[in-house]
Amino acid sequence: GLVHVTRYASSSDFGTVVNPMMVEDKMRYTKIFAFVFLLNSFGCTSQTQESRIEIIQPSVQQEATSIWRTINDIAFFEGQGYTIHLPKDPVIDSLITKSKSGTFGNNDFPTIYTLLESKVYDPKSYEIATQKVEEQLDLLNDLIGDIDNGKSKWDWKFNMFLKYRVVFTLYGTGGSYDPDEGIITLLTTEQGGFMNYTNPANTIIHEITHMGMEYSIVRPYQLTHGSKERFVDTFVFLMFHEQLPEYRIQNMGDKAIDDYLKKKEDIGSINAIASKFANK
Repeated sequence: GLVHVTRYASSSDFGTVVNPMMVEDKMRYTKIFAFVFLLNSFGCTSQTQESRIEIIQPSVQQEATSIWRTINDIAFFEGQGYTIHLPKDPVIDSLITKSKSGTFGNNDFPTIYTLLESKVYDPKSYEIATQKVEEQLDLLNDLIGDIDNGKSKWDWKFNMFLKYRVVFTLYGTGGSYDPDEGIITLLTTEQGGFMNYTNPANTIIHEITHMGMEYSIVRPYQLTHGSKERFVDTFVFLMFHEQLPEYRIQNMGDKAIDDYLKKKEDIGSINAIASKFANK
C-alpha cells in the first residue's frame, strides 16, 4: 500500500537551521513525501478510464412514459411493421382503441401510472438485463472510443456525450434515443432478452449512432424514417463489423444508399453522400 505521511514541514521549518538532526529529519520527510507523490501519480495514470455507459433501472414514472408514448404512436409503429410490447391488460386495450380513434392524450397518463404501480411494475424485472449490459461495457467503451478517435477526419460532426445513460424498459418497440440528453431506452424482457439481437451492444451502439447523426445528417437532409435507419445501420455495419459480427442492416429505406456507402472509408464522407442522396 501507499506510505501515509503524518508530519509535513511547516513554513517556519525553513528558517535558519541550528540543529543538524533537524536537517536530517527534514530531508527524511521530504524524501518520503516525494515517494508518496510519485506513487499517487503512478496510481492515477494506471486507473481504468471511467465508463461512458451508465445503466439505469427505470422508475414507475419512466415505464408509464414508455407505455404512453407507445400507445400515442401505435398507428405509426404498426404501419412500420414494428413488434409492439405492452402490458396485457384490458385497460391497455381500451387506451389503444382511444389512440386509434384520436382521443388518446395526456389525461390518460394517470391511468397508465396507476395500473403499473398497483399490479404491473416490479424492480426485479430488470436484473438479468442489467447483468448482460454490464458484461458488454468494455466492448461498448471500445466502440465509443473508436468513434471518438475517427470522427475528426470525417466531413460531418458525430455528436457525442461524455456519458450515455441506458434506461431499460419492458415496453415499446426495441430502442429509442434522446439526441439532446444522451439517453438510450432499451427494450428488454424479464428473462433478459433483447429485440433483434442476443448481444445488447448491437442496439446500444445503434442508438448512439442515431444521436450522433441526428443534427448533422438526419435533420439537415430531412431523411425519411427508413433512410435514417439505413444510414445508421450501414455506419454501424461498416464501422464495427468485426466487433459486432451479429449486426445486420434492416430492410428499410432506399437501397440506393448502398451505392454511395459501400466501405469503411466512405464513413468519412457521409455528409457528401447524404447530400447526393437527398438531391438525386
